Amino acid sequence: MSELRELVEHRPLEGRLVRLRPRDMEDEPALHSWINDPDVTQNLAARYPYSHEAEREFVKSLRDTNYKNAGFGIETLAEGKLIGNLGFHETEAESRRATLGIMIGEKDYWDRGYGTDAMRVLCRFGFEMMNLHRIELEVLAVNARARRVYEKVGFQFEGTRRDAFYKFGRYIDAHVMSLLEGELRWD
Repeated sequence: MSELRELVEHRPLEGRLVRLRPRDMEDEPALHSWINDPDVTQNLAARYPYSHEAEREFVKSLRDTNYKNAGFGIETLAEGKLIGNLGFHETEAESRRATLGIMIGEKDYWDRGYGTDAMRVLCRFGFEMMNLHRIELEVLAVNARARRVYEKVGFQFEGTRRDAFYKFGRYIDAHVMSLLEGELRWD
């Protein structure tokens, strides 16, 4: 067995609670349900309802995971249940940076460590397999729960984009956070 094969087999896209896997067309009903659930999207930039057709087109556009489109479904290790999705976008090879987005759509899995575990697995993949140096994200200032998750993983607060989003009849600040190589925390 080659050295690279051994490395891959010892570093799968798995954490303690989750496995990251490609998204498939069979995921569309769950993804459609989540993106149209106000509880799920209240702290995301999403604000418009999506049709099944639009969601199918979205899934088709993301099926081929590559450097520019490194997106995954989040599946529980215990049950093999799809509970969310995450990935990198706005990836820049020259700067070795990417922007991260995550959504845990299954509300029964909120506040149980699944999002934190998925973030760690994706960031490890970004640093070890994509040769990223910087992973960044934006989080709405009102989303304290997500910010705590990001801080647990090692993301650092960089600044505030004032009145960056308009939602629920008001402007909301967005916090910019980043994680550099060597800063990923597993505890």
